[in-house]
Amino acid sequence: MTRSDNKEVILVACGGPSSSGKTTASKTLQNFLPDLTVIHLDDFYLHDTKIPIDDATGMQNWDCPEAIDFDRFIGYIRDIKHNNTSIPEINSKEPTEVNLKLSQKEIAHFQNKVNESQEIFQNKKLVLVDGFMLYHNPEIIELFDIKLFFHASYETLKERRESRSGYTTLDGFWVDPPHYFEKIVWPAYVRSHQYLFQDENVQSILKKDVRNKYNILDIDNEKEMSLFHLIEWSLTSIINGI
Repeated sequence: MTRSDNKEVILVACGGPSSSGKTTASKTLQNFLPDLTVIHLDDFYLHDTKIPIDDATGMQNWDCPEAIDFDRFIGYIRDIKHNNTSIPEINSKEPTEVNLKLSQKEIAHFQNKVNESQEIFQNKKLVLVDGFMLYHNPEIIELFDIKLFFHASYETLKERRESRSGYTTLDGFWVDPPHYFEKIVWPAYVRSHQYLFQDENVQSILKKDVRNKYNILDIDNEKEMSLFHLIEWSLTSIINGI
């Protein structure tokens, strides 16, 4: 995957807890934004046998920072930012297809929105990073030029997560055991992200000082949120942030 030497790289973080809509938004945006590359944090998981075991449950914890090879990830992102010739290839485990659940009118709206912003995108290479652990560490937050944070309530995230059949891993396929969300996924999210929120309550709003310090833009992606409004917010945030 090559890019022109004279293009400025814009790194966009598309982060948030599991099932918050970040991957759906990332894949949908790829259909509209010119010269966009999507990188998935899930492609930096450790080998299956290296995933930490949760002491309390005896289950593998795929939702903690220690499950990710962050040295490799940070090096990769920094290389993209500073390498003027190419984006290193990744053999991604993430499915590439996306079912655009948008009407023809909505698709035309986004195409027109991007076309009207062509001057903004000139000489820009957009790299969108989709991941569940992009905001737990200030060192990682500061890698990005635009920071989008997707979140939702416990009930919404749980329902979405438990509707999934499983996940392709580096060495096989993972299916959540019973009660995995409430025992592993949610507690891991709370531990790693509560510092961002008022009263350390991840179902509250972001702290003003955190929002201002890191320029994080966030959206509460609840059940009633349509894909159109999710993409409208995401696309507008990126255009305004460039």
